[in-house]
Amino acid sequence: MDDMQLLVASVGVAGTLAGALLSQLLAGRAEKQRRVAENQSRWLADSLRVNTRLLAGSLSLERDMWSAAAQLDRDNRPVRMPAHTTILLTPEQGIPGVFDRVTRAILVEAVEEAFERLDVLEEVAAEIALVGTVEEVSSAHALHEALWDVVGGLESYQAFDVVADAVERARAARDNFTRASRMALRSSGESIQVDSRPRRLI
Repeated sequence: MDDMQLLVASVGVAGTLAGALLSQLLAGRAEKQRRVAENQSRWLADSLRVNTRLLAGSLSLERDMWSAAAQLDRDNRPVRMPAHTTILLTPEQGIPGVFDRVTRAILVEAVEEAFERLDVLEEVAAEIALVGTVEEVSSAHALHEALWDVVGGLESYQAFDVVADAVERARAARDNFTRASRMALRSSGESIQVDSRPRRLI
């Protein structure tokens, strides 16, 4: 009888231990899943934050550069600014027969401000390089480079059509970045254009 009681007690203890181990295993698994979900949520929030900053910043800069491009001409001159490669170093009164004081002032202000904003966007693109998908990182880099091309065209006083084409390339790069971001953030549906395209009106 004592052997039977010992056996029953042993089985009971073993069952209790097994139950405790199983409970601990299930609790550990649940905690791991909770941490994974929390990390995923944090990653999505970080991705949304930096992607929004790049998208909004590039859209704003693109629009301002488009507005500044209205100061350019369509003349087909082999040398756009005689004796100068950057409008930032041209005389304050402008260059006779090319652009006047007012045009120069508008373009210089636009270019200098654009340089500062591109520096900020470069930091945002660097953040995306750390938290983004491969597609987000590559499209963010392409967008930043495309915006530099627009500003470079303004700085060197290229013909309007040259800068307008650069703006169109920046828009296409922004569209690509938007698509990559929506895929990474698991947004449903197609992306919608958030800007107008007024080039043909000028």
